[in-house]
Amino acid sequence: MIEYFIDGSAKENIIGVGIVKVNEFGFVEKFHYSIENIKPTSNIAEGFALQKAFELIQKNDSEKNELINIYTDNQNLHNSFFYHVNVEFNRSSFFAKQETNNYYHYLRNLYIGLISRNTNLPMYHCLKTKEARPTVKIYYKDDVEDKKFLQEAHLLSRKYINEENKREKKETKVESKKIKIQLKAVRKNEQWYIVKNNKGIMAGNKRPLIALSEALKQINSQTSEIHLCDTLTTILKSTNKNNLSNSSIKSAVKIIETHKLPVNL
Repeated sequence: MIEYFIDGSAKENIIGVGIVKVNEFGFVEKFHYSIENIKPTSNIAEGFALQKAFELIQKNDSEKNELINIYTDNQNLHNSFFYHVNVEFNRSSFFAKQETNNYYHYLRNLYIGLISRNTNLPMYHCLKTKEARPTVKIYYKDDVEDKKFLQEAHLLSRKYINEENKREKKETKVESKKIKIQLKAVRKNEQWYIVKNNKGIMAGNKRPLIALSEALKQINSQTSEIHLCDTLTTILKSTNKNNLSNSSIKSAVKIIETHKLPVNL
């Protein structure tokens, strides 16, 4: 007996799949997949988990003389494979949306191809019970006594979400380590000087905006948090960039804007 425990999840435009396989010797294998989808739903995500299970079966188990059980916690998906029950497949029965309806019919066709008489995974006939079942059969979660592998499949299906959260935390951590810089404007001998952290002079010019732009050229805006003194803030706020005629000032304003300083020019 080979068992597959499957689960799917969806967030924004991403579908995640988790699959736990227990082979005929009791060895456990775990699989995770993620893929983009324009309008993912939980039903489509669960269906994609089944599709990936079919692919694994075709690749690894088609030559084995073993029964294969697939377990899902999605009742809509399970109901769509009741071949031994007289079920009318229509939208009102169990398909919530038309796209799910179409996709589940596509999965049923894949399943029919998987267990047809022309494949290595056809119907299985038991000589003792005189009963027949597909070599590959899909069960609902209630048929599983120990649901730990279904839970593991669930966690695997959300692996991409956990990775995304870790990435966001890492980016936040990097953001918090930004170097803080205080820029102060000092006027002396008809010159404006930009002083960094009250220590060293970074640039100087008769025009304070040009001096500021020269100082900003020396700062990496991706790794620094820049704060301006009140004098620079007042100068920037009182500058109407639409009325600037001097080309040097225009160029200086463009450089200042690239640093996205917390001032409305």
